[in-house]
Amino acid sequence: MPSSPVSGRGTVRVPRFLLSPAAQADLEDIWDHTAQRWNAEQAEHFVRELQRAIERVADNPAVGRRCDEVRAGYLKLAAGSHVLFYRVTDEGVIDIVRVLHQRMDIDRHL
Repeated sequence: MPSSPVSGRGTVRVPRFLLSPAAQADLEDIWDHTAQRWNAEQAEHFVRELQRAIERVADNPAVGRRCDEVRAGYLKLAAGSHVLFYRVTDEGVIDIVRVLHQRMDIDRHL
């Protein structure tokens, strides 16, 4: 049975972050591309680095820079050759919107 979002003290637990379906697909695509170009070990390394960057954002959402010119309310954090795009919801959840390579057309993908 799935765990209840309500703790024993009656407070609602809020997840630290959520990956949008697009961000999840981005991570999978990054792994696939890296494994094909180099190898699975390098793919694991890249994705672990991106996961650490996501944890960093979850621990301190203010670590990123505002990028209202891209999308109002969004923040971004460089992670190697990729950029995490995220927002903080009204409930305080970090919503990881996309994980894009720095050379990608950001406007097209957001």
